[in-house]
Amino acid sequence: MVGICCLVAPQIALSGPEPKDYSKGCNSSGCHDGYGKKPVIHNPVENGACDSCHEAKKDAPHAFRLKSDGIKICTECHEEEKFKGKVVHAPVTQGQCTACHDPHASQSKSLIKTASIGEACKDCHSETFEKLTNLHGPVAAGECMACHAPHVSDLPSLLRAADPPMCVECHSDISDRLVAAKHKHPPVEKACLSCHQPHGASNPMMLKATPPKLCADCHEEILTKSNEAKCKHSPASAEGGCVKCHNPHASDGAHLAAADPPSKMCLSCHDKVIKTGDRSIASIAERLKTSAPLHGPIQNGECTPCHDPHGASQGSLLTAEYATTFYSAFSADAYKLCFECHEAEAFTSRDTDKDTGFRNGKQNLHFVHVNKSFKGRTCRVCHDPHASQNEKHIVESVKFGKWEIPLNYRATQTGGSCASGCHSPYRYDRESAVSNIPQK
Repeated sequence: MVGICCLVAPQIALSGPEPKDYSKGCNSSGCHDGYGKKPVIHNPVENGACDSCHEAKKDAPHAFRLKSDGIKICTECHEEEKFKGKVVHAPVTQGQCTACHDPHASQSKSLIKTASIGEACKDCHSETFEKLTNLHGPVAAGECMACHAPHVSDLPSLLRAADPPMCVECHSDISDRLVAAKHKHPPVEKACLSCHQPHGASNPMMLKATPPKLCADCHEEILTKSNEAKCKHSPASAEGGCVKCHNPHASDGAHLAAADPPSKMCLSCHDKVIKTGDRSIASIAERLKTSAPLHGPIQNGECTPCHDPHGASQGSLLTAEYATTFYSAFSADAYKLCFECHEAEAFTSRDTDKDTGFRNGKQNLHFVHVNKSFKGRTCRVCHDPHASQNEKHIVESVKFGKWEIPLNYRATQTGGSCASGCHSPYRYDRESAVSNIPQK
């Protein structure tokens, strides 16, 4: 006999979800409970006053609609005047408050939909931030409202304040410099955005371009001069070179020189021997340290009366013609640089009692040395253009080929003497002419 065992599974009662109890309110009925769990909750939602914004549809159970459209529903609580101005943010104009704000609850302050204000702005303004390698601090931090009003403004681009006043709210070091400095760069007082991008740039300091290209927007003639000059000053044409010599905001030095006096700036580079091409430029700073008196312009802290810092047609960046050879035929043009300060009569008058102190009685010894049609001695033979140990910047020696000719100059109260390799020892006296002819 075979036994048959039947297993009967117990019956399980099947039922649908428990019906929601809408009487508990929107935040607690199982539909919108998540709103109350976010850090920032719209006040009506937090207080369960959903009917501040919504009303039930009579012909549909548990269906709601907004009480009004667009910005009107927001201005029921938020003062309407705050959304009026000369410049209105497009979403505000279109009544699209929810383009930026979540009407119920958010993870971010001001009920912003995104994690930060910056991310919300990028949803519409992504092209503003493309390919920017150097971001403005507020942009990098996503704090667009540091500079922009989110709804309305009386200024373009919804700026909170004008440029430059808004910029110096943070960049107070620049405003302090402007107050203290003697010379100010006009764009700094009028428009920072003349030179800087407000959001960021591919250049350092958010510059629109790097100098000298940036500077050429206003100073095109300087860049042209630098490019076309026969004698070039490397900082003037090098990338970023302008700010090596000029402060772009303000300075006590004339022409916004980065140091005051300007010669201090020049000597910051010319404090050593500089090799350029097949020649060397002596250390002017070292020469000045061991010499006195100084040439007038240098004594006044200036180099530009003789040198053009941007470029020149003359060697050594000289601003006018200057004979650099040992001998030269005399002409006013050949000595044009020196004659800008020194009177030409000192070299054109054969006899004088006032045009020069370098005379023997009335015999003009400048005329004797310089005013020749063939072998006139040039200024550099006897004078150092920067400084020397002797008065009138008379040199100790001068190079003639491979020979360093000593001058052996000695000054007296009314004249002096010279025992150079050029001639026998000669004396001169301004008050009583002396004879240099040997007595027999």
